[in-house]
Order: sequence, then C-alpha cells, then structure tokens
Amino acid sequence: MYARAATKSDFFSSQGWSTLCAQSPAAIPVGNKAFFLETRLTNPSKAIGAHHSLRVSVIIPTYLRPEMLLKCVESILAGSLRPDEIVVVGREGDRHTREAIENIRAAPHPGAVIRSAWVTEPGHVPPVETGARIASSDLVAIVDDDVTVTPEWLSSLVPHFADPNVGVVGGRVLLPGEPLPKLKGKPGCVSWYGKQWANLGSTGGEAAFQVDSVMEGNSIWRRELLVSLEFDPILNFDDAVMYGLDLCFQAKERGYKLLYEPRALAYDHAAPRAPELDRQRRGLRLFCLCRNHTYIILKRVSFGRRLAFLAWWFLIGERGAWGIGSLAVDILQDGWRKKRFVAEAWRGKMEGIRLLLR
Repeated sequence: MYARAATKSDFFSSQGWSTLCAQSPAAIPVGNKAFFLETRLTNPSKAIGAHHSLRVSVIIPTYLRPEMLLKCVESILAGSLRPDEIVVVGREGDRHTREAIENIRAAPHPGAVIRSAWVTEPGHVPPVETGARIASSDLVAIVDDDVTVTPEWLSSLVPHFADPNVGVVGGRVLLPGEPLPKLKGKPGCVSWYGKQWANLGSTGGEAAFQVDSVMEGNSIWRRELLVSLEFDPILNFDDAVMYGLDLCFQAKERGYKLLYEPRALAYDHAAPRAPELDRQRRGLRLFCLCRNHTYIILKRVSFGRRLAFLAWWFLIGERGAWGIGSLAVDILQDGWRKKRFVAEAWRGKMEGIRLLLR
C-alpha cells in the first residue's frame, strides 16, 4: 500500500513523528542511515503483562527498504504496549536489509526480542507465512514495512481477544496528506453477490465493529488460527492484492468473528518498490485485482453465490473492474478514454476463472 510521493521533510518535520522518535530506544548510524539495536535475549515488556496474559509477536515482511523498516520498528517500540517480539522477514539476497539487521544486533535492545528470518521465494505472501510459523506468541500482528503506527495501536487491538470468538482484528490505515475517499456501501463487508466494499480505512470512530475482511497490512490474528489457514500460492502474484480477503474468508468459515478497530491507526508512507512491482503500470494493477478477486470469490462461496457473482461481475461490475453496465455508464458520464484498461480488467476476470478450473 502506498501513498503520494512523500519527502523526507514530511517525516521529520511532523510533531507526532518527533514525539515518537523521542520515546524510541537508541539507534546507531550506518553510513548516513540509522538503525535500531535489537537483541535475541528474552526480556518481556512490563506493559504487556500489565494489560493481558497473551503474548504478542509483530511480523514485518520487508524487501529493500532498510530506512522504512527502521521507522516502522521505531513506531512499534514507542507504543504504550510493546510486543514480546518483532519478527522481520526479508528475502535472501537483500544485503541492505541484512546489513541493517547485523548492525541492529550489535547492541542489546531492552523490552522486546527482535528476530529475523529469510525466504527465497519472491512475493509478499511467503514472508508473512514464514513469520507466522516461526512466531512464538499467542497473537500475531502483521504490518507492512512502509507504515508507522500510533502509540495506541497495539493497546487498541489486543483487548478484543478477551473474547475467544474473535479471531482477527484489523486496524485503520491512512495515507498522510491525502483526502479520505468517499465512503460507499458498507466498507469492510462483502455483499451476498461478491462485491467487496472498499475504503475501510476511511471509517473512523471510537468503537470496534464486525466486518467480513480487514486490511492485512494492519491486522492481528490468533496465531493458532493463522497457521491453520491456507496461504494459497496462486495469490502470491505481483503484489498479492487481496490475499488477506482469502484468509478472512477462511477465518469466518471456522466460526471466528472479524473486527475492525478504527483506533488502531497506521500511516502508510510512500516507499521504494521492487522493480517488478511498478504501481504506475495501472493495466497490470487492474489485471491482478480482477484476477485475485474472481479467484477468491469463486473458490470460497457457495454455488448459488458463484452464479450471482458472475452475473454481477460481467453484466454490471464496478468502476475499475468494469462489467457491461458500469462501462456503459462510465462512457456516458466521461466519454471514451483510451486508458480505461477495460481489456486488462476482463483478462484478469477470465484468468481468475481459468485458475480455479485448472
């Protein structure tokens, strides 16, 4: 998830960010960069024990983003409730991240254990799955490496697990400097005919509520539940868009409740991306979105709902994933535009069907 092209001044002139840094443990310089110190020693946070008996691990999948990883870890450790461990999962061959972690380990880091693991397979899903399997705690939070969290982030998420029926809690994600998208329908919910209502992060409030899906880049799971789910390798394509929806469907199938906690806030910052994940290639983005959405819905819902989904998906659709009806309305409103990428969206839909039938 990425926002506008942020500048360094956006980060370091922010009063909120300065406050977080002031509360953070010491860092050490590496060239013109600074990285957090960590330790493999177990030193449980007193704050965690004061609030609950469940241990918490935070998983951060990362690739070629040592500076953003630093800021992410800093914000987590500046929280009012610290995790028992942070598991950073990188990709083999990423020497910048490895160098950062080696320097981090040069000195002890009180209050939380920071571990690392490495995967060889490209993509976003393998490091998340690996992190979940090696985590040692009862609860596993997942955050993207390009986010920073507020001090109340973890302390807002954890208390919901006092209810044994809660399996997943998702937090809010905002893009710094960007206006909130207009809310439509029921964000975080999936309609009976397969439409996923977007822009959950635009939904604020002072109380959690039940949803059908959460944003996987700011979520916390019961570990025993998460490791029992299928991490479908088909969804590990491009930036693995909507893989979290597939996990949420499986959690609901097992009878767990999914909650959205708007007070668990993370800020999603602009960050470098791997060359193969260029977000400027809008056609490919739409292909991936339609591919994965089609595959997940057809795989996870009943036969009757599959028929309803296909009818809506192709005959009506929505802007960005056009069906015949939505395309006709779009053309009437805005005229014909060459860069609408309708063909890419339809190819993605057909590819999702092919993958399910193969």
